[in-house]
Amino acid sequence: MGKNDYFSPGDWNVICDRCGLKKKRSQCRMTWDNLLVCSDTCWESRHPQDFVRGRIDSQRVPISRPDSQLMQQTTTLSSAATLDAMTVELTSVTGIYAGTSIGITLDNSTIQWVFATAAPSGSDVAISTPLWGAVASGNTVYVSTGDNFLTATQATATEL
Repeated sequence: MGKNDYFSPGDWNVICDRCGLKKKRSQCRMTWDNLLVCSDTCWESRHPQDFVRGRIDSQRVPISRPDSQLMQQTTTLSSAATLDAMTVELTSVTGIYAGTSIGITLDNSTIQWVFATAAPSGSDVAISTPLWGAVASGNTVYVSTGDNFLTATQATATEL
């Protein structure tokens, strides 16, 4: 007879859930996932990585700005405008209303951002700030669409 076959009061024979050997209950342990296994060969403690808890990671960008090229439609000037002009004549006024941000490409390639002060009157748009320079007919005009608007700052066409 083997060592495990002897009678021991209050100790019963069990089969290990991992290796299948017959052992006395006193020679076995329960694992964290409720398996009854041999304490000398099959038992393993729970891995420490099981107790690691994730932290909520903020994925927000601290400073974000909309991509101005994705937020704009373009049109052109249908007639030239002079320095200090307070209105511009556009080929299309679609999407322009009071408060719309408009970027006008000046002859020196600078884009001056202004706001439409009122709804267009025909193809004429009144602007909030006098033009910083002359604008030729056919120069590009950027119209900011949606709820986002651009502030009246100076930018070059390559920066957009």
